[in-house]
Amino acid sequence: MPQSAFFDRYPHFQHNPVVPLSDEFERLAHFQRWRKGTTKWKIYRKECFDAEFELHLGSIENGKLAGWQALCQELGISGNLPSITQCKKVKKADNIALKRVHVNLCDLIDDRRAHRVPHTFRSARNLVEYTRAHKRYFPLEVAKEDSLKKILLKFIRKRAEGKGT
Repeated sequence: MPQSAFFDRYPHFQHNPVVPLSDEFERLAHFQRWRKGTTKWKIYRKECFDAEFELHLGSIENGKLAGWQALCQELGISGNLPSITQCKKVKKADNIALKRVHVNLCDLIDDRRAHRVPHTFRSARNLVEYTRAHKRYFPLEVAKEDSLKKILLKFIRKRAEGKGT
């Protein structure tokens, strides 16, 4: 498995790449004495999630059709998806694409880290309820940076609160 560019910056920290990312970041924050909620903590959390997204899903964002098709298949989307555009959008009523998939981005990264099949939700409402109940928020400022994150992002709270899924 490729190494994490973020966690590699801390050679004295024993990174466990299969532990959920939020838990591993919290463990590192404690190790580094970054107080939760401080500006420093928020900056490093954003960097951590961004680096892990890039590590596990960055090749998809780099425009390779095969990567987009593989993600669609991983998220339970089947059918003929001959282009990246078709992977992103709804093609036919019976063939949903990524825009209509409800997946928690934190969970998607964790599932990739642990080599598990990602869990998807039947509706945006189910995703919102789960995200709020488990506080599994992906940093909104990271999620708005590229098209894959934007497609999978579902707004859970008002934008002013700075959180997405």
